[in-house]
Amino acid sequence: MSKSHPYALLLGIGICLLSISCEQDNYEVPELKAKTYSFNIPNRISFNFSQLSENRESIVPYSNTLNLKNISNGDFSGKYAVFAFKDMNQNFENISFIKSDMFDPISPNILSDSITLEMSDNLFSDNNLIASIINFNNEALDHNLNGLYTGELNILIPTSDEVSQPTFVRSLTCTGFIDFEGQFRFFIHNTSEDNIVQIRGNFNTSNQVSGHIMDREANNLSSVMNTENDSFSLTDNNLTGVFVFNENNESRHLELNLTKHN
Repeated sequence: MSKSHPYALLLGIGICLLSISCEQDNYEVPELKAKTYSFNIPNRISFNFSQLSENRESIVPYSNTLNLKNISNGDFSGKYAVFAFKDMNQNFENISFIKSDMFDPISPNILSDSITLEMSDNLFSDNNLIASIINFNNEALDHNLNGLYTGELNILIPTSDEVSQPTFVRSLTCTGFIDFEGQFRFFIHNTSEDNIVQIRGNFNTSNQVSGHIMDREANNLSSVMNTENDSFSLTDNNLTGVFVFNENNESRHLELNLTKHN
């Protein structure tokens, strides 16, 4: 009788293991639901982002995709740009990724094919994402300076006469864009620069400028405008022109020498 006890114990263990195995086989993996974020350009286009966690045991990183939806009354194609930041601090060193590309014609109320974006550790929001249309492939409607740019900004002290040359102060590099309406955002690369960190504003149809310079803490440093004699021009993908601004209560010129990327 005593010999039967070990066999009964082993049989009980086997039944338990089999029961656990069956429960695992019948366990349903929970459905993963993507987090979504949308940004609209009214009566034009909707940016629809989808973010799905790659690891069910943690919330990050997110696999990111984008669909564009035509919310206008006619077909269009064009070029988009997305600037994603690691948090609410929209400075160049805080950029998570930049995505810019052409998109095929989209009919009204139709979604584009899914566009794969780089993975990130943060949820998209109004504060850490910039979504923009560079152009709609329509020269009659798109701003003539539209494009994605990189290049150099030279800071100069202007002279009071037309004979003397401006005094060079320092040079900065930047990345940015001018969209289909002439709105622009330029982000300064130089990590040692605290004053001129972002430049944003608008070119009107005559390339007259209204805008401002933001410092590292996102405070407005100065307004920017055109000089009286220099105009902005785009020749062979080279954008040149001069902003006027104030630094330490003194007038400065910000000379643009930027390259447009097709």
